Amino acid sequence: MISCCKLDWFAECVDTVRQEVTRCIGYSELIRRLDTADTASDVGRTVGVQLSAYLRSEIVEALKKRNALFVVGAGVAISATGGEQAASWNGLLESGIARCVDLDKSLEGAWETQRRADLNSTDASDKLDVAQQITQELKAHPGAQYGKWLRDTVGGLKSASPGIVQVLSDFGVPLFTTNYDSLLEEVSGRDVATWNDLTHIQEEVQDPGRYIIHLHGHWKKQDSIVFGYKSYADAIGDSSSQAVLRSLMAVKSIVFVGFGAGLADPNFSSLGIWLSSVLKDSGIAPVVLVREAEHQNAAKRYRQQGYSVISYGKEYGDLELYLADLLNDSNASKATVGGRIKFDWDTVTPMLMRLHRRIEREYRPDFIVSMSGPGNVAPAYCLAHSSDDPPLLTAVTFPKRPHRSANCIAFKGVAEKSDWFHHESTRWDVFLPNLIKHFPKGSKGLIFDDRAIGGRVQKEVADIMRGLGYEVRRAALIVHPGCKDEVDYYEQVISADFGFPWGGKYGRNDPPA
Repeated sequence: MISCCKLDWFAECVDTVRQEVTRCIGYSELIRRLDTADTASDVGRTVGVQLSAYLRSEIVEALKKRNALFVVGAGVAISATGGEQAASWNGLLESGIARCVDLDKSLEGAWETQRRADLNSTDASDKLDVAQQITQELKAHPGAQYGKWLRDTVGGLKSASPGIVQVLSDFGVPLFTTNYDSLLEEVSGRDVATWNDLTHIQEEVQDPGRYIIHLHGHWKKQDSIVFGYKSYADAIGDSSSQAVLRSLMAVKSIVFVGFGAGLADPNFSSLGIWLSSVLKDSGIAPVVLVREAEHQNAAKRYRQQGYSVISYGKEYGDLELYLADLLNDSNASKATVGGRIKFDWDTVTPMLMRLHRRIEREYRPDFIVSMSGPGNVAPAYCLAHSSDDPPLLTAVTFPKRPHRSANCIAFKGVAEKSDWFHHESTRWDVFLPNLIKHFPKGSKGLIFDDRAIGGRVQKEVADIMRGLGYEVRRAALIVHPGCKDEVDYYEQVISADFGFPWGGKYGRNDPPA
């Protein structure tokens, strides 16, 4: 008989799973809306065409040494918010024009028509002119209308899909942004610093991880906002802040993220011109990550300014995967340093959706086998529910002990009478439901475990399934360095102690299995 406390615990776990499944499905649908290109082929673990292995290796080495920084553009905000209007440069200008006309009806007609024409221009200077006009009009109105507009637009942005920001934050290097919002701070827990906060910039250089540096200001600090011609001139003319930024960027490897789609973004254009003059004799070439379809045009434009260009894949969603792979390759500390790593649902959910995307690109399982335990069934259910709803089976495992509980003994008897597969390893009894015999030969099976530490049991289950004539692949959220080559799909490589929301493997000090 199962105790009431266990039933209560399981009910709480199921309720949590339901909530997280709903969130996972939301992330999946968000990514589907963002993706417009065909699926890509696999290159290593990163999906998409990796046009320069050497350039990528340079980034990895710089990240390992914490000698790199990321500059985050509007593309990341668009992805994190699910395409909110104010997250993009054009969307922000659209809202600014609308607010100006709403406050002053005399602007309807010629003024509005000209501003919208400039907004559709491919010339970045025309967009800067629109920004300057919006700034002047809103600041001219009483009632702090400029600040209210910033608050209502970029100030109101919230993260719907935090995965990409979490990955960027986990690199442990300085994060710079041309965005005005608080999305990076919301997810990373870092504080705001702007281009004129010299002390904070210096602190971030010496000990990264405390601040997000807003190169063009933050919506809460109006005097820092770089939006129109005048504010750009003020920022560039501030010799103290420019000297600090120049000294930092001249010795760091710079990776631009979220700028590929906005080649006419005046934020990037102005910053790019400034950086070109700073870095021309340093031997350091900033790297811009773009989609494959944008690579040719981006290369022509950016290389004139001394930038290198790398494609991260065909789809917008590939950027998060590309960055996650960079994190795995560069973050050796997670794989070698002791101490407990804590994962919560907010961290696990984006990891699970990245894993789902890796699998979905090249392998559509006909059924999923989850290794038993709430940490396996819950994520496996999310994987199944966010794809084509393949049947979800559970491989029930019991550790071999001298004295087993009555529940274990009762289950074993029922399983044997029901003709379940029974496999015995040196440490485990494994039971597979008899349904697994009845899929057509050649069916695709996916074995999922929340972690693969030793990986022996999963490997033995895979051998059983292959013996039945099935194609089998393995997936896990976390793998140990010693078995990562045996697992087809995974998110992080960790040898240290860690814990999931449902409990940890090494958290119980168990040996690998």
